Amino acid sequence: MVYSYIDNFNLWWNMLNPKWLNTFETLAETSSFTQTAERLFMTQPGVSQHIKKLEAELGEVLIYREGKQFELTQAGMMLMAFVAEQKQQQDDFLVRLKADSPHQGSIRIACSGTMAMTLYPLLLAHQKQHPDLSIHLEAAPAERIRHYLMENLIDIGISTQRIDHPSILENPLGEEDLSIVVPVTANIESNDYAGLIALGYINHPDGQHYADLVFTANFAAQYRGLESMKISGYVNQLAQILLPVSKGLGFTVLPTGVIDGFSAPKALACFALEKPISQTVYLAQKRHRALPQRYEPVMALIEQAMH
Repeated sequence: MVYSYIDNFNLWWNMLNPKWLNTFETLAETSSFTQTAERLFMTQPGVSQHIKKLEAELGEVLIYREGKQFELTQAGMMLMAFVAEQKQQQDDFLVRLKADSPHQGSIRIACSGTMAMTLYPLLLAHQKQHPDLSIHLEAAPAERIRHYLMENLIDIGISTQRIDHPSILENPLGEEDLSIVVPVTANIESNDYAGLIALGYINHPDGQHYADLVFTANFAAQYRGLESMKISGYVNQLAQILLPVSKGLGFTVLPTGVIDGFSAPKALACFALEKPISQTVYLAQKRHRALPQRYEPVMALIEQAMH
């Protein structure tokens, strides 16, 4: 029966009338119907009625009466302990709720691979100073960032594609330039579309989106979509996308900042564009959920990563 009591109390807790529980708790503390009635501004029959209703709801006898005296039954003692436990949990929760340390807790961010390359070292340096922080950074495409934010799996999303949802607040962080990156050995004039695509395109997760932006603006008459180009390869690791380009195996389109982080930047060159292309980078978060204090220095690091 003891184990069934525990299971039942956990099941019934949310259904029990708080007034009945308060009456029971006060009665257990005072051991007196008279004092309980006085303290709660009730009549003694009212106190008895609350106890009977509570017993009926639980299906258990809570007090054993003997004349004017009474004792808590096993079920009554367990309920009293359970009430105390719930109150302690509530108190602990309120303490945690108010404790908003700027140097403790999880930092949950999803961003483009380009931003991750710049931001992650800054976050690690910050964590080194404050080891009670836990850094969770994922490089992800725009659709996944949107999903993570909508499902509350992250607190901040950084992307060049807007989410456009009423529950999401988005602020522009700055601009991200796009470049056509070719091998430094390629001798191609700025208007030589045929010579460029003859190299073959090194595709990647954002490859089509970037190519559409750059080629539609600069080679509108010739460009017929990425599917019309020779594809020389596909790489889904940002740090490796430029490797085949550096080996002379093709070209690609990436944010300009990626070139600086590549291990052999001298093996690369940026193809001259008549119409330079840039994208606005947006920082997104839930509109009605204030970020904890620990995100304040992180915001400054994000600004630093953008510039």
